[in-house]
Amino acid sequence: MKILNISTKLQQSIFFVLLCVSQFTFAQTETPVDSAEAEKGILTGVNVSSSVSGYSGTGYVTGLDKSTDKITVTLNAPVKAFYLLVIRYNSTGGDKTQNLIVNNGGASSVVFLKTSKWTDIEAGKYLLNAGSNTITIQSSWGWMDIDKFSIYNAAKNIYSIVPDLVNPNATKEAKSLYQFLLSKFNSKIISGQTNSSYNEVKSIGGQSPMIKGFDFQHYTQGYAYKWSNGAHTFGWEDDGSVKQAIDWYKSTAGKGIVTFQWHWHSPSGGKAGTNTFYTNQTTFDVTKAVQSGTIENTLVLRDIDSIATQLNRFQVSGVPILWRPLHEAGGTWFWWGAKGPKACKDLYFIIYDRLTNFHHLNNLIWVWSTPEADWYPGNNFIDILGHDSYPGVYNYDIQKNSFDRIYKLSEGKKLIAMTENGPIPNPDECLALDAPWSYFMSWSDLVTAQNSNQHIIDVFTNPNVLTLENPTAVNEIKTGKNPVYQIFPNPAQDEISLTGSDFDRVEVINMKGRIVFSTTKPVSSIQTGKYSNGMYIVNVYKDQTVFQHKLIVRN
Repeated sequence: MKILNISTKLQQSIFFVLLCVSQFTFAQTETPVDSAEAEKGILTGVNVSSSVSGYSGTGYVTGLDKSTDKITVTLNAPVKAFYLLVIRYNSTGGDKTQNLIVNNGGASSVVFLKTSKWTDIEAGKYLLNAGSNTITIQSSWGWMDIDKFSIYNAAKNIYSIVPDLVNPNATKEAKSLYQFLLSKFNSKIISGQTNSSYNEVKSIGGQSPMIKGFDFQHYTQGYAYKWSNGAHTFGWEDDGSVKQAIDWYKSTAGKGIVTFQWHWHSPSGGKAGTNTFYTNQTTFDVTKAVQSGTIENTLVLRDIDSIATQLNRFQVSGVPILWRPLHEAGGTWFWWGAKGPKACKDLYFIIYDRLTNFHHLNNLIWVWSTPEADWYPGNNFIDILGHDSYPGVYNYDIQKNSFDRIYKLSEGKKLIAMTENGPIPNPDECLALDAPWSYFMSWSDLVTAQNSNQHIIDVFTNPNVLTLENPTAVNEIKTGKNPVYQIFPNPAQDEISLTGSDFDRVEVINMKGRIVFSTTKPVSSIQTGKYSNGMYIVNVYKDQTVFQHKLIVRN
């Protein structure tokens, strides 16, 4: 199937990426620290069976068909540490998502992919206590079989995040924002809230979320809620979101961060007054939209061009955008995911090429938020990987297994963010327990429906959470060309010298987002002899301003 309007160079890159991307599978090469047969656990509402051959032990557990059904086993760890949990299962009826609870904590989700035989799946890394630990699988989508639980020794994730955006022509504002995100990754978490309920969160928490989220759904001809002559009809309209976002960004003196997703009302099909971005509300066929010579392709290009005019308003105003098209595609509830991963990725490549190479929009940081490996466009086309987290009311679990699943998609080479959430995960636990989400983005009024007021206060007053009142502001990051502070030599070997006026703090950050040096004491030199070769960021803080230098170490 030929894809329209994609440059030859881009098509070659896509082909290479598709060849290289493969789903990670667990290879049982180590002896488990401990194992437990599911049928020997505490069983609630489930049955033990032996009808499907290939199980271990004396049988397996089946009958996870009600939300109260669950299996609890006990696993023993020799010391308090991170362990990899592996579950042996069988799911011939398709992909199934179940809830996993460790030591009676908050639930997180585990996706068990469709199988044709008994299969081991990595269910995430968890900090377990020395001695006994309880592991519970509770039915969510149900209807699958569980055979055995095992834990293995596991280390924390290692990052090698690329230092540059995927668009080599990115604007200075987009580059500055990305460097800011890099500099805070794994040490701070940036707060976010959709435009809806933003002021309410600010009122409760006493701080302003640093990221504000908006939606482009009004800005295409297929928008299904335009009001005309007393009824809904299809049609483009400006609901003021773009101007509001630009005005807000300017009101923060550039400290704020703008993000846009796109609930893309289908280019044709569906009924006015309904959410035609949902698969079950439209007849629009994405497989035709990515074929040359079709009406559907002409319509998607029309819509992309319409959104481009709005994105260009931001570029002209000097506003970088965290841009998140085709979100949650793998769930298939949106029309762009309804026909499987290939058509969706083909559409994504059209969007990327059209906006980047045709419209020359260089103020975009590209965000992808669906976790399935076969849906991933590849590291050459994505800057940030996201997870949309809705584990249930007041569940502040860090969603470690979801974080690790996304981590594997890019092999630790991309930033990872919670691009939507109901409950806000506990920030301190995220940073301490190896799920350092770059930012969270609470969704509309779910922020108050699924978080207590006290939790919102605790999050927004946490010194590890960045807000507009507690920022390292993007526009306040000044380059090494500023003469106030200088570092030399650069490239460096054993040591760099720091000259200039006094400062409040100086820190050195590697490209994994980790702070390798930090001090508030007066220093005139920093030892770099033990640093690995590569690029670092040196931040010098003074009176709410950050002077930023890029440092190359060559030992």
